[in-house]
Amino acid sequence: MQICEVETKTGITRQNIRFYEKKGLLCPGRNEENHYRDYTDDDVALLLQIKILRRLNLPIEDIRRILNGEETENILRRHLDDLVRKQTELDAAMQMCRLLLSQKADLKHPVEALSRMDAIEQKGGRFMDIQNDYRKISDIERRQSFSFIPDQIIMTPEAFTDALLAYARERNLNLTVTEPGMYPKFEIDGLEYEAYRTVDHRYTAVYCKATQPVPSEALYNGAKKKRLCILRNLYRMKQLFIMPAFVFAVLLLCGVGFWPAIFSSFFFLLLALAGNITIRKK
Repeated sequence: MQICEVETKTGITRQNIRFYEKKGLLCPGRNEENHYRDYTDDDVALLLQIKILRRLNLPIEDIRRILNGEETENILRRHLDDLVRKQTELDAAMQMCRLLLSQKADLKHPVEALSRMDAIEQKGGRFMDIQNDYRKISDIERRQSFSFIPDQIIMTPEAFTDALLAYARERNLNLTVTEPGMYPKFEIDGLEYEAYRTVDHRYTAVYCKATQPVPSEALYNGAKKKRLCILRNLYRMKQLFIMPAFVFAVLLLCGVGFWPAIFSSFFFLLLALAGNITIRKK
């Protein structure tokens, strides 16, 4: 069947279907006559499984491992534990929001409010750890590279993937492995990294480097280039006007007159502009 039929059967847009193909979750055959993708009922069933798991907010990498028959129960159990933790945080936040609303959102007594939040946490509630604000900036936006030491020695691609996912879970990062291997590539919030490891008899060290500038660095470099471009243009303008200004001053001192001096300076300015254009083309 064609992709439009698959869209109708699964309720998944063709953009998402193409995305899942790109991530290696789906690999439809090709029609020998026109080389178009030729989807089967098995592909539809696979897409429905992907739909279930994605609606549960499972990462793409975990879905790939489930479809490959790897540790399905452990992956789902770990995801359930994450959901329970998030639910606990949500319950605590909802309780505190209701309390603030009952007090007409009065934040004039922050010490009392924070004490109430501490009391909720002592009863099992959880609030967001604000250290994550700094952690996300330092680990992604403000750092071009990072390294860490996993719990076990990495000797296989599967172990490398497990180490990267464990690192992401500890820091609440949205990490997806795009190219598994001993030199894997992965994404964190859309930013691509590549990794390698060094091994000795005691431990493994993993080193990760972004394959493109991090957002803050890219913005900084863009602003820096823009400033350099403006300064360069100002310098060129100064160079262009030096000779005409000099000619204008000399002609005035010689008593030629104002307008003849203006016309002569304008002539030299045109010559300078023509020379500058020729140089820039070369």
